[in-house]
Amino acid sequence: MEKVLTRILKYSTAILGVGRLIWLGATTLNRFMTYGRDILILSAIFLVNSLAIDLIIPIWPIYIKDSLGASMTELGLVFSLSNAVAALMQIPSGFLSDKYGRKRLHILGTLLAVLPPLMYAFASNWIDLVPWVMLSGLATGLYLPIRWAIVADVSSTETMASAYSWTNIAWLIGSTTAPFIGGLVADSYGIQFPFFVCFLLRFAAFPLAFLVQETRRKACSKPEDVKNEKDESNNNYLLIVGLFSLINIIQGVSIGATDPVIPILVVSKFQVEYTFIGIMYALGFGVASIVVQIPGAKCSNLFDRRKVMFVTFVASSPFFLLLAYSRNMLELIVLMFLSNAILNIHWSAYQTLMMDATPSSKWGLVNGVAATTWWIGLMAGNALSGILWDTWGEFAPFYVSSVAMALSVLPLLGLKETRAKRAHKLEKL
Repeated sequence: MEKVLTRILKYSTAILGVGRLIWLGATTLNRFMTYGRDILILSAIFLVNSLAIDLIIPIWPIYIKDSLGASMTELGLVFSLSNAVAALMQIPSGFLSDKYGRKRLHILGTLLAVLPPLMYAFASNWIDLVPWVMLSGLATGLYLPIRWAIVADVSSTETMASAYSWTNIAWLIGSTTAPFIGGLVADSYGIQFPFFVCFLLRFAAFPLAFLVQETRRKACSKPEDVKNEKDESNNNYLLIVGLFSLINIIQGVSIGATDPVIPILVVSKFQVEYTFIGIMYALGFGVASIVVQIPGAKCSNLFDRRKVMFVTFVASSPFFLLLAYSRNMLELIVLMFLSNAILNIHWSAYQTLMMDATPSSKWGLVNGVAATTWWIGLMAGNALSGILWDTWGEFAPFYVSSVAMALSVLPLLGLKETRAKRAHKLEKL
């Protein structure tokens, strides 16, 4: 009798566990569907795409340096070439998507991204990577601004912050799990194997792009009252875009200065396997970014969005330096977690303020300019990283990263919170 009761208890617990998972999945799906079919499909694309990209994150710099014989300066050059091409394509992509529509360009960019990972695996030296990282940059430049513009297209002012958070969560789920899987696969089957998996995932994302509907808004599609509320912002939107672009360039330099060198630093200091580098990225970036998305959206809705950005930029900056002085892997992961968690609180505030302060008919272009300037900063930071390391030592890129992140608060002084204007006008009515 006791054995029977024990079995019943075990089965009941299992059924309850499955029920909870189903309920959680249904709740999450329902939350996604609140924002529409296209947000759900786009989130799936973000998830598959981030799985593909971040699968090779732990081994990419090590592969270029150790397997393909690149110096630290040449490593930075490979990173910056891809970012340079991506930067050049963002503005034309955004402009063309505003003029002719999002769907076809998005499909083209997703298709062009498929082949490069496969060709990385067959490279015999770092120069062989050059045409393929440039093609990858071209693909990223085409699809990236369009994806963020689609989120804005299908969202209202009230739901935009949450919609950005949920699509970002989908991307970050991939960013959390993929580095660990990539490191584990590289340790088990060789450093080139993750590139084959990346290729298959990129290929899987391509059919999903056909499911996204055309979402471009025409210039006259806004209701008259909303249009009047934004007249002043529309007239000086170029200044607004310029300030956001300056933030992007400075922060791109900050992140780009350490991106290529972090795995090299970890291996040289702690002699760990690829799996542990994957765990570092999964926890230090993926989990750190996921846990702050919903709180970040709430902060964006409740507080002055400029202040949210100011606090997160300043508070995160010291940790970008401190992680270089980590004495063990646990300490490094904690510091990396803190730097990314604090910084990523700002994402919803940044994106919704930029969209809210610019005309909807220009959102593709605005996202294109924003992405371009981010990639320009990232390219410059990548190019500097190897030079800084070779010239002033392994800590130099981290000093530049920390200082640049702190300096990115300066353009915020020229921005205004747009919600205050809208509230004032509603009070008059």
